[in-house]
Amino acid sequence: MSGSGDAVHNESKVVSARSQARSKLSERRAELLKRISDNQRDLERALASLEKVGKAAARRDAAIAKVTEEFEKKKAAAELAASKSLAQVAGRGETAASIAELVDLDVATVRRLMKIVEETGDSTSSSQASTKGSGESSESTATAKASAAGA
Repeated sequence: MSGSGDAVHNESKVVSARSQARSKLSERRAELLKRISDNQRDLERALASLEKVGKAAARRDAAIAKVTEEFEKKKAAAELAASKSLAQVAGRGETAASIAELVDLDVATVRRLMKIVEETGDSTSSSQASTKGSGESSESTATAKASAAGA
């Protein structure tokens, strides 16, 4: 009897080992599925957070662009006003170098600012207008004289 008892005992050991292996594999699969599920959930959260960062960056960029545009407009207006004032000073005989020394700016900045009035053609300097006007009058008078002499 002990022979058949050993076979039953060995067979029960085999069944027990198979059962244990299946149980361990089942546990590992369950752990793996849980890990995959947890990873998926956390990765989705990470991506959602990163989308918020992207949206915030887009809002920041739009705000910076708007503020930069406002700044450029105000800067242009301020530089035009400064340009007009410098043109008036220049119209009274000051050079760019002397103006630069008086206002503690470099000469290049003074010249750049004075060019703004020239480029826009917007000058409030009556002395410049009278100088330009007299120059144009002289030129038109000289042209008229030359035409009369030729005719």
